[in-house]
Order: sequence, then C-alpha cells, then structure tokens
Amino acid sequence: MITASLSGCFSSPPQIIQLTPNRGAVGVPADAPITVEFDRPVVTSSVRGRFSVSRPISSCDLDAAFGAGSLAPCRIVWLSGDTGFTLLHPRAIFAPNTSYTFTLAAGIADPSGVANSVDHHWTITTGPAPVIRSVQPPDGSKGVPVDTSISVTFSTAMDATATDAAITLDPPVPGTRVVRNARDPSRFVVLPGAILQSGVTYRLLVAGTATDADFQPLVGSATSTFTTGGMSSGPHVVVLAANPGEGATTVLVSPLAPAFPGEPISTEAVLVAPRCPHPSGCGTAAYEAPLYTYAGATLAPGGGLMAVVEVDTTVNTAPSVLLVIDPATGTVVTSFADSSLPSWSPDGSTLAFSRAGRISFFKPVTGTLTNLPTGDPLVAPAVWSPLGEQLVLDVAGTSDVEHLELADSVVLARYPIPGVMTGASSDPAISPDGSQLAFLRSAPGVQGTWIEGIGPSSTAPRLLDPLLQPVGFTATGTLLGISRPAVGAPTLVLVSVAGDEQIAITSGPAPGSLATVAVTPSGRQLVYLNADAAGIVQAYVENADGSNVQVITDFTPGTLVAAAVTVS
Repeated sequence: MITASLSGCFSSPPQIIQLTPNRGAVGVPADAPITVEFDRPVVTSSVRGRFSVSRPISSCDLDAAFGAGSLAPCRIVWLSGDTGFTLLHPRAIFAPNTSYTFTLAAGIADPSGVANSVDHHWTITTGPAPVIRSVQPPDGSKGVPVDTSISVTFSTAMDATATDAAITLDPPVPGTRVVRNARDPSRFVVLPGAILQSGVTYRLLVAGTATDADFQPLVGSATSTFTTGGMSSGPHVVVLAANPGEGATTVLVSPLAPAFPGEPISTEAVLVAPRCPHPSGCGTAAYEAPLYTYAGATLAPGGGLMAVVEVDTTVNTAPSVLLVIDPATGTVVTSFADSSLPSWSPDGSTLAFSRAGRISFFKPVTGTLTNLPTGDPLVAPAVWSPLGEQLVLDVAGTSDVEHLELADSVVLARYPIPGVMTGASSDPAISPDGSQLAFLRSAPGVQGTWIEGIGPSSTAPRLLDPLLQPVGFTATGTLLGISRPAVGAPTLVLVSVAGDEQIAITSGPAPGSLATVAVTPSGRQLVYLNADAAGIVQAYVENADGSNVQVITDFTPGTLVAAAVTVS
C-alpha cells in the first residue's frame, strides 16, 4: 500500500521517445516533416507556445501553425492519441546548407497533470540546393546535329512539374516537350516537336524556378547557346503519319533508341503538308484538306538527304513526284515527275527509283541521272546488295506476274536471277555478306521461301520452308520470316538458313501488321507498326530476338496515326 502511494506521487513526466529527423541529422530535405513522439498522450495546449526553432523557418509562424489549416505555409498535425505531433511545412521550406535548432521548453504535461521541467534541444542540418551538372549540347557548341539529343542533368532528383516549366528552347519549336527520365529523376530531356533548323543559333534556358523533389530551388539559372548543322550520321527511322481517313501528311525521323534508358525516343517532324486555306476549296482538295500527301519517304544512310514521294491532292489522279531534299534545311535538291519507290544504296551515294515506268539511278554529288534498260517496272523499292552495286528488282509487267530480276547500277544491266525457276516470286532479302538471296515463290507446288547463292557463291535455289515468308536477314545465317501455318495465326520467327530451325518471336506486331516489319541495316533490331492499347497505330522498335520493345511515336487519341515505317 505504501509503495503504490509513493509511485502515484512521484510519476515521471512525459518523455520524448523519438525525433524524426533524429538529432544531429545532416542532409535533411528542404520540406522534411519534423515529428516529435512522446511515451504517452500529452495535453496539446501545453505544447503550444513551447515549441520553437533557432533560425526561423521563412514564412512559418510556429505558434500559428498549431491552429493552421491545410493551405497554410506550415501547420502542426497531431498523431493519433495525442502522443506526438508533426510540423508540416510544404510552403515554408528550409534554407539549404543550414542548421536549425529546435526546442521544446519545460512545462509539457500529460492528462494527469504531470509536466516535465527540462528544456529539450536538438539540431538538424539541411542538404545543399540543387545545381546543374551538365547541359547538352554544351554552351558554345557549333555544327550541332539538327536531331541532336537535348538534355539537362541536375545534382539530385528534381520535381517534374516545376523543372519541366523551367526548361525552354529559344527560338521555340512548336510541340516541344520536356520529360523527366523515368529511371534517373535528375535528368530531363527536351523533345522538340519538329526537327531543329540548320544554321540557327538556339538557346537552352534553365530558369531558377526549377526545384528539386523536395521543392528546394535551383542555385541560379543557366543558358546554353549552340548553333545547328546537318543531320546526325547514325541510323534513323522514318515514319509516315496521317490523320485517320487521310493519306500521310507528316514525315518524322527518329533514332533507333533513346539517348539514355528511361526516356522516350526523340521523334521529330521533318515535313508537314500544308492544308487548303480557302473555304471554297483548292481544286479537288476541300477546305482544310491537305494539298498533298506523302506516299513514301526514305533517308539516305548518313542522314544527308531524304527521298520523299509526294502526291498532289488538288488534281485528280495526279502522278506522284519524287523529291530529293536536305532534311536539315528542307531545301529541295531536285525533283522527278511521275516517280516513286525510292531506295538508297548502302553508302547513300545513289538513289534507285521508278521513273515513268523506267528504273533510274540518281547520284546527288554529281547530279547524274541514268537508266536501266527498258523492262518490267518496279512494284516495290529495289533491294541493294551490301556492296552497293548489285540490286534485286521486284517487278511486274502488264502481261506477266510479279517476279525478281538482278540489276547492276554501274554497267546499267538487268538480267534474270540465275537458277530461279519461272513463275511468281517476290519479297527479296539479301544476306549481310551479299552471298545469299531469300525470296518468296507462290506458284502452285513450289510455294514458300527459297534460298539461292548469288555472286561468287552462286548455288542452285532450294526450298527453305513452304510456310515461310521472308522479311530480312538478321545475320548471314539467320533469316527473319513470317511463319504462315495452315492452321493458326501467323507469327514472326528467326530461321536458321542452314537447317530451317525456327525460334518464335513472342513480341512484335499483331498478325495483321506483320507485313510492316523491317530489319535494320545492322540486323540487330526490328521496326514495325502496331496498334497500342488505345487502338492507335504507333511505330515500334525492338531487338531482333523480341526483347526491349520501345515505342517510337506517342500519338494520342484524335491526332495522328503511324501509316508506314522505314529504316536506314
């Protein structure tokens, strides 16, 4: 009985059992909540007026914080059961690299009236303000590719909304987006809506309004000034895009991969067809309809020139025009009437195309235009051998079926493929070393993919697989094809040319879009069109084994859809 009485008379006062951040903490975020927990409930009114900080927090009145609402610069929120409290200050952040000493003065009591008699002090130190680590292109750069990667990297993770708004490009490019890297929140990439213009000086501006993920403002601002040159020399994807129900009206280019993992591929418009401005119409083109559409486009290896097939919509049944342009400036180098189906040689020096029923070659450096002997016209772009002299022609006349021929762009000769039996043939693909030709035959009894040695390795044709349609070689001994079984859906497969051993690719487009698949010149990647989850047709790239699928375009509902894709 005496022990119990003494215990009631000398109860201990409320004790602090946890501080967050802990005393002595360094690198504390600018908006870090300050939490104090006690070993028991306390009388909330006994705390008010006893909680203070040495070096005031800008815009924060701690006494007023005990009764402040959710929109106040700072406010006190009590823990469940009044066993502690948290100072929230999202609009009154700490200064960078600063020590704050908090105090809980004596007199804090529990509900029974027992109060502490000792002041408690603890100090925390905040982290540094964010700074810019790097800017691409660097300030003062000259001859920057018009399709270069533009980015800003900071010292720490940054707030997406504030930092996006703080990064601008001048002169502005319509449709430009700023995107935070999904894997590295300290890196932001600038994605222009259209390709930059050659010979223009741009300024990449980063305003001091950018903040880190804890809303600490950036230390100062920065500007990078750079001047553009031509296109980059790396491989490119060319996408034709259209408004639903129209022909293609936009030509876009992109690299085969993002500049860094975790961010989108930068896809930029090179050409956008103008639209009829007259309410009465423009010939056969209605008001606001495109004045012309694009039936094809391909970029020369090295990126120096682009061949674009344009169709005039203001005139009924107008023949297509082939334009050779500098994609960096939009300048038309030359044009060819009644022309289509362009394909560039592997070194980008020669353009093969169909011109008024003839097969022609154009060399931009010399301006030379030559023709193959008269024969059946092309029905698909010619396929160049890796050495750039020999071509396989997919042709058809009015009186015969589609079939393949060989051509030589130097001696200007065309001739039958040795050993190929008569009948329909199409879909040619040449191996990376130029020694093998794969093609499709469709005549009764011989259907399927055939393989034949060409050049010095000439061998008789042999049937590889009767249910296979060739797409392209991914390596000298490996062919990508479309397996079309008698029962079931068609699928992409990698096929060993030596033994017809097949490996299915489980990704790739839906069966109805398999015909859009193309193999990149390296053989390591595939590009294709496919509808996304919203039903919008986008362009994609993936590794040849089906891994690492990435979207090239990111069209949204009610805008464009991808209509065709090529790769150089």
